Amino acid sequence: MKQSPVANRSVTMEDVAREAGVSRALVSLVMRESPKVSPAKRAAVLEAAAALGYSPNRLASRLASHRTKTLGVLFLDLHNSVFADIYDGITEGLAGSGNQLMVAVGSADPGTELEAVRSFVDLRADGVLLAGYTGTSGELAAALRGTPAVVITRELEADGVDSVLTDDFQSGVLAVQHLYELGHRRIAHVDISDWLPYTARREGYLHAMEQFGLEPMLVHSDMTERGGRQVMENFLASGSALPTAIFTHNDLTAIGVMEALHAHGVAVPDDVAVVGCDNIEVAASPLIGLTSIDQHAGELGRAAAEVILARIANPGGATITRKLPPALMVRKSTATDKKQ
Repeated sequence: MKQSPVANRSVTMEDVAREAGVSRALVSLVMRESPKVSPAKRAAVLEAAAALGYSPNRLASRLASHRTKTLGVLFLDLHNSVFADIYDGITEGLAGSGNQLMVAVGSADPGTELEAVRSFVDLRADGVLLAGYTGTSGELAAALRGTPAVVITRELEADGVDSVLTDDFQSGVLAVQHLYELGHRRIAHVDISDWLPYTARREGYLHAMEQFGLEPMLVHSDMTERGGRQVMENFLASGSALPTAIFTHNDLTAIGVMEALHAHGVAVPDDVAVVGCDNIEVAASPLIGLTSIDQHAGELGRAAAEVILARIANPGGATITRKLPPALMVRKSTATDKKQ
């Protein structure tokens, strides 16, 4: 077979058909791996395609089938490894499905989040996964324009939007119960900014404190290690009596709190016990040993992948909400001796 020159343009199916001496329709069947083509014809087409350097336009063929086999994934923050764990779970859940991922970061900015969602929709993503979405249900529904979606870490009521999350209210309860059982009565909570729609951990903390007849101590911070360190530095500088235990909204904040306490000679857990939330990998490091509430991030990702595939296959099905129970992971940042 002699190679035909195709100068200064992309090679098309017509070029391959001409080179192989077959019809364009037969080339299309070969590229779609149809079993209706004889071995000899298949070999001729593939040889011609290789000689011409032809690469099939997979996007065009997917669009023709009304599926792009792509999913958009939006993460709140890539500095927090809990989202990397969710991503790993998503990829595990999608393994073998033939889907590819497009990733964007929202950075706790509703405008940026919605822009990313609109981009996914414009690029014809078959579905959207949102881990840490901070906007409203109405805004999300408008941006999705009917595209299936799963919100991870938050329950959201919107048509065509499913939810996969851990019971954050119970996470707050578990943290306070653990500290109360260790004898702590002055238990503070380092909370997130008021405007963020993730209040269940705070609500669980407040509920448990009331149940035990304890006075709540709320301090607001961002969700970073730096923020936790600054909050603790400010508290120490104020001269106020320290709590004997601190429950933080996430592990990064808890690590920042522990760093500030250590810098000022305050021992963890002997002087102040610390409990985080998320159970990121570094929390289990022997150097840190942070007691944390496990959110099962990998399982959340796997469940979200399963739900989005089911939603794409059955767009008109009932809305799905999956809520996982949290688990307390006890490490050296909480003490077993009594505190008053």
